[in-house]
Amino acid sequence: MEISREEILKAAQDARLELTPEEAANLESTANDIIQGADFLANNELEALEATFSPFGQQNMVRDDNIASSLPLEKALANAPETEAAYILVPKIIE
Repeated sequence: MEISREEILKAAQDARLELTPEEAANLESTANDIIQGADFLANNELEALEATFSPFGQQNMVRDDNIASSLPLEKALANAPETEAAYILVPKIIE
């Protein structure tokens, strides 16, 4: 399956986008590359492949959760324009 230039232009018109001929050609090429990749995945047996999370072999770099003291309430509310008890007051925007 391939996407034609006419389909790209029709989709652009439906989305109210003005595309230059170069942009339309680039979108056509990109869309067809994506479709070819999806076709490859659909038409090949991938069960035996090992799952990967990153093509670069990196792992998530996260810090440990350490229990620490919280910011004191007075300090947290110090720069708020308006407060009431332990809350920051904000203008009502929904009626």
